[in-house]
Amino acid sequence: MEGNILLKLRENFEDKFRYDEAGVPRIWRPTDDIEGIYTKARESTLKLIPLLSRFRLASTYAPPDLISFIGPQPSGVEAGDEEDLAPIGGVDEEEGKSLEEETTVLSESKRQDLVVRFKKTADGVFVEAKRSAIGGVAQIPWYFYMLLLALGWNEILTVLRNPVLILLLLLIAGGTYVAYTLNLIGPMMHMGNAAITQGLDIGKARLREYIINSEGTRQAVGVPANRNSTSADIGLDTLDSRGKKTNTSAEDDDF
Repeated sequence: MEGNILLKLRENFEDKFRYDEAGVPRIWRPTDDIEGIYTKARESTLKLIPLLSRFRLASTYAPPDLISFIGPQPSGVEAGDEEDLAPIGGVDEEEGKSLEEETTVLSESKRQDLVVRFKKTADGVFVEAKRSAIGGVAQIPWYFYMLLLALGWNEILTVLRNPVLILLLLLIAGGTYVAYTLNLIGPMMHMGNAAITQGLDIGKARLREYIINSEGTRQAVGVPANRNSTSADIGLDTLDSRGKKTNTSAEDDDF
């Protein structure tokens, strides 16, 4: 039962903490009063624990009056006739249990334990909201630009005094802008990776051929002579749009 009550308390707390009065989810920012909203939602939820720990009337905060609810004792019925029957409402004063004890859902120790568990749960939600607010900040300090300008002043003057560097800078900036506008940054990166991979393969093949054909290099490296090896042309692989080998090229390599 304590687990169900704790779940309901958490739902009530999150409804007041994560949503505003209009029911709109809050997007936390560093300027928001997260501590104030958290304290208000937590204290409002803690007030529900005494109400849930005991069945009481909302008007008088007293145990319900069973006599007025059930009615008076019928005429001709004696108390001895009820000895073999189950007590009404689960209350049996002869066993030492009063109506107040029977209407108690949570004892004092369980209520204190529930308060501690709820506070830990609420603290976890608060820390998560605080991290999301801090993590969304991605602003470069203003003094960083001043430091960058001071350290790169000589390079800036060198570029401004050289027309060739200015023209090269304009071409690079213009090409980057056009590629970004046409969404060509991704394909260009794939083409560059494919070209680098193909160049490495060709370089390895050329180096292998040079070592095999050069007697001095082969002896220095310790590669045994292979009389059956002959120099052959290096073919280019067929690549797809992602710069990877196609199935046709892979099958040719197997043969």
